[in-house]
Amino acid sequence: MNKNEWMRKEIAVWRSEGVIDAPLAEVLLKRYVATSARMSWAAVLAGSFGALLIGLGVIALLAVNWDYFGRGARAAIALAPVICCGFLAGGAVVKGWRSMGFWEPLGIFWCLATGAAACLVAQTYQIGGTVPGLILFVALLTLPIVWVTRTLVGMALWPVWAVAWEGATLSIQDVSWGTLLCAFGIIALSIPALVAFLRRDLSPVARVTGERLSGLVYAVSVPLLIVNATRLFPSFASLDFGVTIFWVCSLIMLGVGAFCRILSWPMVATLVASCAALVAPFACLLLYILAFVLSGVTIARGALKTHLGYTNIGAVLFLWLVLSKFFASRVDFTLKGIVLIISGLLLVALNVIMVKIRKGGVANAK
Repeated sequence: MNKNEWMRKEIAVWRSEGVIDAPLAEVLLKRYVATSARMSWAAVLAGSFGALLIGLGVIALLAVNWDYFGRGARAAIALAPVICCGFLAGGAVVKGWRSMGFWEPLGIFWCLATGAAACLVAQTYQIGGTVPGLILFVALLTLPIVWVTRTLVGMALWPVWAVAWEGATLSIQDVSWGTLLCAFGIIALSIPALVAFLRRDLSPVARVTGERLSGLVYAVSVPLLIVNATRLFPSFASLDFGVTIFWVCSLIMLGVGAFCRILSWPMVATLVASCAALVAPFACLLLYILAFVLSGVTIARGALKTHLGYTNIGAVLFLWLVLSKFFASRVDFTLKGIVLIISGLLLVALNVIMVKIRKGGVANAK
């Protein structure tokens, strides 16, 4: 029996037993039907992957036969998918379609078609420009699409344009405050898309996936932009500064996630901060000590919440901090192998203990 059938039968039983009356039962059924109208996550993935394949296939077919078309035909062919997607989106808005199974593939294909059309039209008419200019132009063209479709993939990955634009700009010119401010401005433009995504009526799996993916992109892209600012102040260009920036940004993300109730962001912030701490053994002593503090706090949080994710992140970081120094010493290789085995066994034992604690808590709750 699936969830739909189970819910309908439960409502019928409640009504027959007098727990709820007929109007309330009708309201519950309508709400349940509205909720069940969502596409399954598997359907969304299949549709999105299908849209990606269609987009890549169209591009491949056009690339093979591109030389046989004139300039006008090339421009028309390049813009046709973009215009068709616009009409589809307009029709869906008029009819009130909200299914993620429709908007997610449409958003992915629309973004691909827009980027391809921009490149093809520029190549057809030999429009001059630079790589950073093209990246910025495509980013601005696809931004309204991300806002309108609220596509999970587009929303989560769109800030990558900021890092790509800044990297392309820095490859051909010196860093400047204008470059950095523009890169942060590009990231800021993605925030409305994130807010729109968070306000959508999504399944838990889709919401968690979007939160984790977007959080990971923000947690990595923002520190990278700040680290690039060290070119303006060469005295700050160091490994210690880079790790510190990643930690500060992760701390801010953790606070924002807790304040705005984006439940997956604290985990992402902890993961990014721990990954940045992996270079602490090769940095200054203070960072090395702070990395130990981070691992201890993470393990403690995982133990208190019986959360395997936090526990494993903290344990792996702790073992890395210890083993990296241990293997840098001149201890016999046999002893190093024994220590590795013991460390692995301890990690496995920790997971087994945590699983038993979680199962025990669930059993007591029941």
